[in-house]
Amino acid sequence: MMHDPSLILTEDVDGAPVRMGTAVMIVRTEPDDAVSERFLGRVGVVVALVFDDPPRQYPGDPLIQVRVDGVGEDLFFARELVAAPQGHFVAFGSSSSG
Repeated sequence: MMHDPSLILTEDVDGAPVRMGTAVMIVRTEPDDAVSERFLGRVGVVVALVFDDPPRQYPGDPLIQVRVDGVGEDLFFARELVAAPQGHFVAFGSSSSG
């Protein structure tokens, strides 16, 4: 049986690129980013940090789990997230068209 070394944390981690509960917008910063179209341009909330290779990733390079109301949850790289626009209400979905 293989041991899964993944570390999934739902509390703030010193040195991580985001804090739990932070409102973020999902963006594509590089042409080859594989961001799902259903999440692109939407605003969600950071709910977990996933370190699938903890010795290499901890604390500053986790995958970031984001929950988008009405869409679901997915994992993103820090470069695919930006601070949500001021005045944006996460509970009411996103300002994305489509």
